[in-house]
Order: sequence, then C-alpha cells, then structure tokens
Amino acid sequence: MLPITDDHMHINLNGGRGVEAVKEFKNAGGTHVFIVSLPAGEVGRTVARGEDFRAVFDDTVEATRRANELVRAYAVVGVHPAEYIGLAESLGMERAYSIVKEGLEIAAKYVAEGKAVAIKSGRPHYPVSPELWETSNALMRYAMDLCVDEDCAIQLHTESEPGTMESISDIAKQARMEPPKVIKHFSPPLVRECESLNVFPSVICSRGALEEALSQGTRFMLETDYIDDPNRPGAVLGPKTVPRKTKEAIRNGVPEETFYKIHKDNPEKSYGIKIEI
Repeated sequence: MLPITDDHMHINLNGGRGVEAVKEFKNAGGTHVFIVSLPAGEVGRTVARGEDFRAVFDDTVEATRRANELVRAYAVVGVHPAEYIGLAESLGMERAYSIVKEGLEIAAKYVAEGKAVAIKSGRPHYPVSPELWETSNALMRYAMDLCVDEDCAIQLHTESEPGTMESISDIAKQARMEPPKVIKHFSPPLVRECESLNVFPSVICSRGALEEALSQGTRFMLETDYIDDPNRPGAVLGPKTVPRKTKEAIRNGVPEETFYKIHKDNPEKSYGIKIEI
C-alpha cells in the first residue's frame, strides 16, 4: 500500500471540523499527516505571556492523538509569525519578542518530550516595519538554533518572493541546520532552486503545482495547509487534495515509486521518523 502524506494540516478542536477532516483525508487514501499548531486566537486562546502557548500546543497534541486513531499523525508546534506582529502592536516589540521567544522554547520542550516532531516559526509574508522585519528574522533564527539543539526539523511560514529561498538558506547556514530539516511551508514548486539552496520545499498542492514540481524532480513534500475554519470550509485546500492529486498523477502515468520518495523517503529524512503502513 502506498503511503500518502500531507505535510501541513491544521485541526481545530475548538470550533472547527476537528477529526472529521482527518476522516475525510483517510477516506480519500491519506495515511500520514503533520498537524501544525494554529495561532492562539484561531483556537479561542489568548496569549499574554510565553506560558500561554502551552494551551495552544496541548490542543495540537490532543488533535494529533485523536488523529492517530485514524491515520499516523505527528504534531508540529510553534509560534506563527503573525502572532509576534499582533503582540508587538498590543504589548510593544520588546515584550512581544520575549513572549514569542519563550513560546519557541516551550515548543522545543515539546519536541524534547516526544510530543512533537518539529518546530514552526517564520517571518511575515506581508510588509512590516524594518524593526519588525529584523526582529522577526531574529526570532526565526532563534527557532533554528533550538531545532539544532533538539536535532529536529523546522517548518517555516514566510513570504515566497524572489530571493526568499536564498535568504532562508543563508540564515539556516548560520544556524548550522541540516538541509533536509529546513522546510519551507506553503512552497511554490521551486524544486531545483530549493535543492541548490539546501531548503526543502513543502509544495502547496494547488492546481498545476504537483505537475510542475514533478518536472523538476522528487525532492519535495506535499501539503494542503487545510486550516479547519468553519467560516471558510475547504480553505486553503481541502483534506482530500493530496491523496486525490497523488492518485490522479499515478493514473496519468507517474510511477508509484516516485510517490514513495515524496510521501515516505522525504519526510523520513526531514523529520527523522519512519513512515510505515
């Protein structure tokens, strides 16, 4: 049986579809999923200090536990870059920086305790002041340092403009991160560029993206970035997308072995896990 892995999905137990979305993924043929923590406000949590992130991460761990009753699920926890911007606006940049830094340290503890397999971090994908941009990059670098300490991967939420991959690559090199562990979430199908820069693309499985990625090789993973928002059902992409696109590609002549690399070999290298059926 072919493993089919979604590298980035959100499950909201506090108002979303919850594990019903995982059932949909499984029924479409999905077998493995990385469940990523949502921003605190999207799960009804408020953050005023670093410790407040524990409740958000615990939600993610619980969603992962429930998902594991259906498929094989792994938790990824961390702080969305937009949370830092919001905290800076309400509490000031210095206080916000301290809160997010502590939140990332707690995320690293979840990895150390085996509750999660990777840390989520990044920087804004929209214009901000030079000061916020600089400190956002510093927080992303700090998250990479924590990943090196824990020997784990990082999922990066960033912009996707020209020069982004080079910038990520430079920061990761400074942090001495292993190339397979530097994962660009919501990546365009820039497989060759990412390989040359030692960044690992988690390609958003939108129309035409899989085909373009395959034309450049197999060094990528696939994701939906499903956000489990009841006000936007199916956003960003629905839970069935990765299994459906995978099976469609196989029907159109892509060898099944190709998808063993994408859905099994690549996540095993990046996360240090075993993808088994």
